[in-house]
Amino acid sequence: MVISPLSSTLSARLITLRRGLLLALLVALYLVLWQGPDTLLGRTLFVVHLGLFMLWQPFVQAEQRLSPHWLLVVGAVVLVAAAFLKGWMIALWIMMLAGIVGGKVLLFGARASRLFYLLALGFLVMALMLMAAPLAVPLAQPPAEILWLGRAVLPVVLGVMVLLPRGQEIDSGREVVDFVYSLFVFLLLAVLMLGSLAAMLLLGSGYVEALLQTLLVTGLMLMLLGLVSNPRSGFSGIGGLISRYLMSIGLPVEQWLQALSNLALREDDPQDFLQQACAEIVQRLPWVRGGEWIAGGGSGRFGVTDGRRWEFSHGGMVLVFYTLHAPSPTLIWHYNLLAQLLAQFYADKQRALALKHLSYMQAIHETGARLTHDVKNLLQSLNTLCSAGIEPGAESSRDYQALLRRQLPAITDRLADTLAKLNAPQGRSAARQVAAAEWWQALQQRMAALTWLSFEADRVAPGELPAEVFSGVVDNLISNVAEKHLREPGIRARVELKGTDAGFELLVSDNGAAVADDIAPRLFTGPVSSAGGYGIGLYHAARYAQVAGYQLSLAENRPGRVCFRLALATQ
Repeated sequence: MVISPLSSTLSARLITLRRGLLLALLVALYLVLWQGPDTLLGRTLFVVHLGLFMLWQPFVQAEQRLSPHWLLVVGAVVLVAAAFLKGWMIALWIMMLAGIVGGKVLLFGARASRLFYLLALGFLVMALMLMAAPLAVPLAQPPAEILWLGRAVLPVVLGVMVLLPRGQEIDSGREVVDFVYSLFVFLLLAVLMLGSLAAMLLLGSGYVEALLQTLLVTGLMLMLLGLVSNPRSGFSGIGGLISRYLMSIGLPVEQWLQALSNLALREDDPQDFLQQACAEIVQRLPWVRGGEWIAGGGSGRFGVTDGRRWEFSHGGMVLVFYTLHAPSPTLIWHYNLLAQLLAQFYADKQRALALKHLSYMQAIHETGARLTHDVKNLLQSLNTLCSAGIEPGAESSRDYQALLRRQLPAITDRLADTLAKLNAPQGRSAARQVAAAEWWQALQQRMAALTWLSFEADRVAPGELPAEVFSGVVDNLISNVAEKHLREPGIRARVELKGTDAGFELLVSDNGAAVADDIAPRLFTGPVSSAGGYGIGLYHAARYAQVAGYQLSLAENRPGRVCFRLALATQ
């Protein structure tokens, strides 16, 4: 229907006169019923009534106007209806008008507005039963007293409507009609009319008796339907069945959801997952012929891509369905829900892939950081040998030559172990085990140049320990003490190795300043800022020890006594 803007002043005037227009068209309808459809005055009043309805009608907004073509069509319909006006046409028109008014009753929150439209609906029902029905069916003639009472009561109803205060409507610029309620009111009035005629013909009842019988039967049926729809106990009723029908389209969707959950478990790549899930849609849902998808820089097609096109977009994913026929609103709602669910699964796959890449990069970072500290410890051992080599007479010293023969192979082995870590991670079972006495002796010889460092072990118990774990921890701790010695020249440190029933325990202590209170709790949980760095060495040493089943902890932390302890996690 072609429409064009109307004058804003006229449209605003029509909006303010909306209630008056409804009253006027009801008065015109009453006069038509009073005069009858066979008289010239009655047909003229019916044309006036239709004109008032066109001004009040709730379908086209008041600020719009019909095109000349549609005005001619509407005018022709009005003239034909007026020329051939019959009683049954008036009855049918009143039922339609009652449906329109009934569809507006529940849309108003203000009591005055709701009461106004309820009275208008009551007026139309009484006019239909008492005045229009006898005009449509000559057999349906109520007694003269009841007919006189109806003709007297209807003007009273109009007078009450005039006296009601004006309430606040939902939207002052646009009418709203609930189509479902309108259809229900129209069908209910049709049942009353036809049921009354059927009772008169089959039971031989009078019009009033037949109307009361139809009202009683209709009321009982509505009450029974209400009880069945929402029973007090037992099954959920047909209300639950209707809700289930509206909210679910049955087994095909359930099968696709099952296939989607299975696919989510076995497919990790987001693009492959989306392509296979869309292919399952064509196989599982008979309403979808094919479609297209665009997501994450990729795109694809599935099924037959022709027909009616329906596009849904969620979370950066665009999904297009092609159907042979136009789906119902419920089916479109399900299509949108399926697209939203598929987009959520796709986003989860993307996040899982990103997390996998992040874990891979974290593993590379931790491996590189660990190897960096291993190389730093090796450099420290080489610096110790170089320090011993610059002493006077070191070239010809037999002790220095013996130190080189012992330390260089050990440094070579440690460098080989460090390079081997680049090929595969080492767990607890892969850690190289050496004799504790041999490792302790090599450590003393390697650190012999540090005069402020002492070693204490009455007798090293027989057994083996993971050399890389103990060497990495002690090298990091001694390196930290060496940096601390530069700030506190009088500091002394001690390394202790104790044998227990469960294994070996390493203690490294010094008599310097205590670790700051804000740093101590976070020493082994992540990198921390410190006077000589960021605490990365201790963090990685603790992580490596944890993988091997050991635990590095700060046993004591007070001025004059700072002690770190490495022992099995079960100790």
